[in-house]
Amino acid sequence: MTRTAVGLRRALVAVLGALGLIVAATTADAHAVPTGTAVHGGGTRAALPSYDHVVIVVFENKQYGEIIGNGDAPYLNQLAQNGAGLTEMKALTHPSQPNYFNLFSGTTQGITGDGCYTAQSMTAPNLGQELIAAGKTFASYNEGLPDEGSTTCSSGRYAQKHNPWFAFRNVPLNTGRTFVQFPKDDFTRLPTVSFVIPDMCNDMHDCAVGSGDTWLRNNLDTYAQWAKDHNSLLMVTWDEDNYFGSNRIATVFHGAHVRQGTVSGAYNHYSLLRTIEDMYGTGHAGNAATATPVTGAFDTGGTEPPGGDLKLSAPGPQTCRFLQDCTVQLTATGGTPPLTYHATGLPLGLSADAAGRISGRPWQTGTSQITATVTDTRGATATATFPLTVNWF
Repeated sequence: MTRTAVGLRRALVAVLGALGLIVAATTADAHAVPTGTAVHGGGTRAALPSYDHVVIVVFENKQYGEIIGNGDAPYLNQLAQNGAGLTEMKALTHPSQPNYFNLFSGTTQGITGDGCYTAQSMTAPNLGQELIAAGKTFASYNEGLPDEGSTTCSSGRYAQKHNPWFAFRNVPLNTGRTFVQFPKDDFTRLPTVSFVIPDMCNDMHDCAVGSGDTWLRNNLDTYAQWAKDHNSLLMVTWDEDNYFGSNRIATVFHGAHVRQGTVSGAYNHYSLLRTIEDMYGTGHAGNAATATPVTGAFDTGGTEPPGGDLKLSAPGPQTCRFLQDCTVQLTATGGTPPLTYHATGLPLGLSADAAGRISGRPWQTGTSQITATVTDTRGATATATFPLTVNWF
């Protein structure tokens, strides 16, 4: 064998060895997030209206098909037809109570069952606390609650397990109201964001779908119609399915700035929490920080919330060389500094720091689609995507 052939053979062995390492590392880390990166939802705050009032109604234990298209739920289907309906919304777990904590605080807070929790025992971030800290208002209207601020475990058809707000010390007890206190006509008295929790019959837990549908029409239709012309929103969702499906549940938005039709895409309770947080420029509780907000349900109307001017410039197609130094600098404008950057989809050997500098020596060839995210100090986010190609030479 000639000296040239030997050299070529050695080079080929080195390349194949590197390929073996790449395959092994890619297989081992297929589901891992590279060091120095974080997964973010990708929706920007500017894509969401900032409502004067949002009312969230939570029903119980029904699969998507038990609601959408069901003749026993004519009012809910009317809301869906005149508003926006999520077609791939899923609850996160079973039984009921952990899902309520997910929706309100971005995690289950260690709750795994439906037993009574200790009131005012938790201090984790949550939607109520975030809104109050941002100068907004929050309340819950709980049907069957004996008195405002009551922390009782159960009373008649009332159950604490559907009301996570009482668990948090950073949410004032007097924000937990009876349903009798829900405004009947002057909806300007509503807080910025409120939950409405029907009792164990009217939420479809113990009674039929038709009972809950009729209850919703009788108690919330006046608000639903008012909301369309008063920069307000009605959001209707479920805690979980009936245990016999994939936890796919119905979720409907109805009100001002809602784009009529269906909304595809995989969403869950974290997505709803993230959506509301982004409407008001708050921080993100728990797993809402990495959730995708439901931007497709809304038109471009409404007031842009704090940080909505934050923009991240896409750097365009980038090219690096195998095992050679490579640097890409991300640049954003607007927002409230300091700004923090993250990136996902990076080829092996590259990482991103908080200042927006992507660097390293890549050892994974091919083209990767990079998603970059910048977050300002108020929690506003902006994203940009661009291709990055790693060539052998």
